[in-house]
Amino acid sequence: MAELHEALKALSPIDWSDVPTDNLSPFLSTSFAASELICNTVPPPPNGEPFESCRPHHTRPNEANSAKEMHPSTVRSFPPHKDHESLQHAWGKPLKIGQAQNPLGVAVYKMAGHDRHGAWFARRSVHEGIGFEKFHQAMRREFPHSLSVEGGPGAGAVRGLAGDKRIEKQEVDGVGCVEVYQLSAQFPGPVTPRDFMTMLMTTNDALTHKSGLAVDDGRTHVPRHFMIVSRPVSHPDAPGRAGYVRGQYESVELIREIPLDRGKSNPSEADQGEASIDPEVNPVEWIMITRSDPGGGIPRFLVDRGTPEAMLGDMNKFLDWACATPNSADGGENVNGDPQANTAKLPNGQTPHDGPNDRPAATFTSQQQGGGFLSTMTQTVGAGLDAYAPAAVSQQVHNYLHRDDPDNDPEDESDTSSEASSDSFTSAAEMRRQSLAPGSKSNEDLSIASGVSEAGDKKGMNHHDKEVQKLIQQREKLDRKLAKKRTEEENKLKKNQEKEQGEQEKAKEKLEREMKKTEEKHRKDIEKLEAKREKEAQKAEQKRRKKEDQNKLSLVTRERDEFSSQLDLHRRENGLLAERVEELQHENALLASRLTALAGGKEALKGVQEEVAEAGRKRRGSVRSDGSKRS
Repeated sequence: MAELHEALKALSPIDWSDVPTDNLSPFLSTSFAASELICNTVPPPPNGEPFESCRPHHTRPNEANSAKEMHPSTVRSFPPHKDHESLQHAWGKPLKIGQAQNPLGVAVYKMAGHDRHGAWFARRSVHEGIGFEKFHQAMRREFPHSLSVEGGPGAGAVRGLAGDKRIEKQEVDGVGCVEVYQLSAQFPGPVTPRDFMTMLMTTNDALTHKSGLAVDDGRTHVPRHFMIVSRPVSHPDAPGRAGYVRGQYESVELIREIPLDRGKSNPSEADQGEASIDPEVNPVEWIMITRSDPGGGIPRFLVDRGTPEAMLGDMNKFLDWACATPNSADGGENVNGDPQANTAKLPNGQTPHDGPNDRPAATFTSQQQGGGFLSTMTQTVGAGLDAYAPAAVSQQVHNYLHRDDPDNDPEDESDTSSEASSDSFTSAAEMRRQSLAPGSKSNEDLSIASGVSEAGDKKGMNHHDKEVQKLIQQREKLDRKLAKKRTEEENKLKKNQEKEQGEQEKAKEKLEREMKKTEEKHRKDIEKLEAKREKEAQKAEQKRRKKEDQNKLSLVTRERDEFSSQLDLHRRENGLLAERVEELQHENALLASRLTALAGGKEALKGVQEEVAEAGRKRRGSVRSDGSKRS
């Protein structure tokens, strides 16, 4: 287990100055070797079948059009080297996730970190319905795709993180590629957007014989695979941005083919007599290990609680996008990491990029609103002019209506048209400038048909001139409405922006107040718990002392009772002995009186007394000698 946590250190944050850019090969090889060990320690999903006895679920490549059409395969890859397989117990058992939340049968694991920076999460699954090559191309173009999308934080993100800028890119032939991306993400609600600096290391040659399969001819077959190692990095060209909170994440992502053609991804190597399998219908195993820190004031337990669900949701989002995106060979996006190659051209022939590696700035023009009010109005007026106006008048007004059209070249107009228009009309640009200028007179006072106005004789106008006059008046009214509408929309947009900014500030203040209240409540709860713990400890100590006192008291009481009972026993024995002595004395007195009455009794009594006294002296002498010996 210590070996696994040592390998996880290869994903820790690093400063770009510590990366050996002049000799990347050893650095990349070490990172990929540690990542291989990490991936091989993730246990496979339960209830699987060995790949040797399985056949593909689909008969044609890339049949799935979304994540819902993907087949959660029960095929299990060949086991890794025993040194790596023995570390799989470190992840424990998979987390319990309902079938509704986990339709693809993904095994999700959690392991506590040993560096006090949060727990590690891993997922492992096998999928059928999208071939390895299409899967591989989708993973390679995920961040370059987001670079080509306009918008704010997280715009164009496939799985939540979008590339804002690519700062570095270096390739090492035969080893892999290193890129440094500045990423962003927009969280729901009033949470501040996050940005991330990551060093992305990718390779098609990460796995070694420890992840291979020994085939019949003694060789070790390593299947097709693609690995992405993401490591937080500090770069001098990407300091913290205003309005963003800097977060970080560490991850390893691996996809590899599970060849069902007896461990051979090349159908030509299949055994004779057995139908070969198209490599693009083989199952693809997807392994990911990650840990993230969004920064700011988001508690760690909330991050850990939401990570498994987020991992499953990101998987569905990526599979939906990957299935819907065609292969580069079929006319899809480029996979070489050049975001400019995937960017649509603007009408003026330029790309919306500020630079080859920057996300385009968010822009909006009326021309980007296909079928909008201005487009409809232009088509209507143009059609009326073509039907009723003379050629010179129609051409001049047509040039005005299509003044922003790059295909329209005013220098191609005939001299006759130019002369006629100059004699009969104010220039289109001048008319537009006057009609839209602040404080200008109404368009009723700025008649475009100056030649007709100078004549002042409307009765002499023919039918076509009247129709042209009506169309010009309608055009002026439309210009006034458009200018008024633009002003209203700009004011409304400005008010909405101010309102949204005020609401965001209020929401932020409210969130800060709630967080402050929550922290204060948490602090008080902790203090209460500490006080309660101390009180319980004091009670336990008092109870222990009381019990000890009770034990001592019971012991003293028991000893007292024993001594009291012994005293009573001795007293009874003394009483019995006293009675016996009294009886013996009475008997002795009686015997002495009778013996004295007999002849010679006095001498006999005196001899007995002397013998008794002698015996007493001997007895006392023996007792003293025994006492001296003992001492």
